[in-house]
Amino acid sequence: MLAHLLAALLACVLLPADAVTPTEDITCHHFSVGAAANFAVRHIDEHHQHGYKFKLGEIQGNKYEQTADGCNIDLQLALRETRCHFTNPKAVEDCEVLEMSEGGAAATCTVVLRRHLSGTTVTRHQCTTTPAHSSDDMMMCPDCPRMRPLNDPAAVMAVQEAVQKYNQESNNQHYFALLEIGRVLSGYIPSVGMVTYPKFILVETNCPKDSRVACTPRCPHRAQHAVCSTSSSKKGVKSPQCELFPAKDSTALEVEPQCGSSFHQSPEAAACTSQLTNTDPALHQICPFPLAVQLPQQEAL
Repeated sequence: MLAHLLAALLACVLLPADAVTPTEDITCHHFSVGAAANFAVRHIDEHHQHGYKFKLGEIQGNKYEQTADGCNIDLQLALRETRCHFTNPKAVEDCEVLEMSEGGAAATCTVVLRRHLSGTTVTRHQCTTTPAHSSDDMMMCPDCPRMRPLNDPAAVMAVQEAVQKYNQESNNQHYFALLEIGRVLSGYIPSVGMVTYPKFILVETNCPKDSRVACTPRCPHRAQHAVCSTSSSKKGVKSPQCELFPAKDSTALEVEPQCGSSFHQSPEAAACTSQLTNTDPALHQICPFPLAVQLPQQEAL
């Protein structure tokens, strides 16, 4: 018993500043389960490099297992998708959860944390991502737009045209390329017909704004990002409405660094798809952690 008390005391003293905030100390006791859950959600969002940030909705269960130098914490969490894209610098606590009319996703997650003398780490998380609202919920809102697959042909064509409009109409110095389609809704308006409402995200490239060559996106920390929305109907594609986020690092450099491909072209994306227990083409699924990424095999000499 004394050993556990000493371990808990040392854990509080030695907890790294970047692990949790001072007002949210994680201990090996159930009364700190809220701090553990918030830590777990931050970890999930930090590793969710596509789509939108998620916010804690409910702690559905927790279990603590004492170890020699701390404890293991198993959490069952219910999360809700927010309006903040992962490129949005706003803290998730300040992000609003999506309304029924906006579609969105919900996730149920199993998260395993390890609390030890040097801090707290997440050793595993596995989430099931589903539409936030069931068909019964949507029956209560028959006029609400319905979610469509992210690769919906009408949405893809609308976004391609909207990207061109954005670059033609903006005052940006550099060309902005499509990073991803964030969400697609569609609905029927009697005077117009079917209307598609895509949301999409742009990333700054190294090319001048009027460039006509293939442009390479800047590294994530060096690039501005724009979160945009448009609509498309038989009347055409409207000019996008965009919110521009500044680069995290705008220091002038003689040569811009080169970074790898975006998440959707990465080995991690392929690993995520293969390891998901369910898939929905209308959603940005939360990937398992850790991901078992298969490295490309080197040719024999």
